[in-house]
Amino acid sequence: MESPQSRRQFLKEFPVRFSAAAVAGLYLSEGLLFADNQPVSTAKANLQKPIEPMLPESHLLDETWPSLAPPLYPEPCQITGVAIAKDGTILALNHGENHSDPALGYLKNLIKKPAVLVIDPKTGKLLRSWGSNLFILPHHISVDAAGNVWVVDGALKSVFKFDGNGVKLLEIKGADVGFQMPTDVAFFKDGSFLVTDGSITKRALRFDAEGTLLGEWGEKGEGLAQFHTPHSIAIDDSDLVYIADRENRWVQVLDAEGELKATWRRLGRPSCVRFHSGSIWVLSNFNAAKGIVRRFNLKGELLEAFHTKPAASKRDFEWPHGLAVTEGGNTVYVGFILTSRQVVRYRRKQN
Repeated sequence: MESPQSRRQFLKEFPVRFSAAAVAGLYLSEGLLFADNQPVSTAKANLQKPIEPMLPESHLLDETWPSLAPPLYPEPCQITGVAIAKDGTILALNHGENHSDPALGYLKNLIKKPAVLVIDPKTGKLLRSWGSNLFILPHHISVDAAGNVWVVDGALKSVFKFDGNGVKLLEIKGADVGFQMPTDVAFFKDGSFLVTDGSITKRALRFDAEGTLLGEWGEKGEGLAQFHTPHSIAIDDSDLVYIADRENRWVQVLDAEGELKATWRRLGRPSCVRFHSGSIWVLSNFNAAKGIVRRFNLKGELLEAFHTKPAASKRDFEWPHGLAVTEGGNTVYVGFILTSRQVVRYRRKQN
């Protein structure tokens, strides 16, 4: 980890950003939301080469917890996000029949099958589902302090808020906001929230608790308080913000005004960052088949780590993307996108 550095990036007046170039860029980048096929210079690649921690595996795959596959669901589905509902059930966000392919992009139709699967945390069985005909490319799912469920959809350029039963309460979209491909949402203690807009405009947008745009910070780049692919976001109990930038291979830590506090480097490609019980959890993948979950303290010191694919396993664990943590970190859920198309559970090893 590097020493904390700061560069103040105050929230600024929001400009409308629609242009022919931006629209063209959206179509060029559609297939890149989950892929890593962008060129990287040799020098940059060396700087970004991930460090694999020399630690024992902190968590083990729970083979007793059923994966989400037939007959529990009609077909394996691409799990892009995982969250813990207020009642403790597991929420798995998925693409249904709209299987996206890194090389080919995604279908432009609404997903007919339920995009949110509600799973029993004890048995792994599907309890119920909701979200049919609402989404095209849902990306991450989050639950706020009141138990409301939030889903971002990159294709629809929208952020949705639902109650715990899947009833839509709010949709944020339109030219006044100007989302290009939103990726994730996280919440401050006062109920306001940040949305990362990750594939074109490279920024974070702040809204009040009612969904009114307050401003934005960040800009495209590879430097301090700049973003390449802000892919996921978390906020801790002190309102510090953690933004996982997948293609810059780091997590940047900022305060609530956008001032950079630290940069945690060489993490691989961080797909999801979450705050739980005083720790920051980061899910990264080094390549499509090799993922890792790390737990850091708030100073950026590594505390635990484990690989998403057990060394001796012959099962498919391709492209981990969604992450949820519960029970004080004893239980971790990871959702997989590509051929694996499942959500699995890991349990902390007992001493």
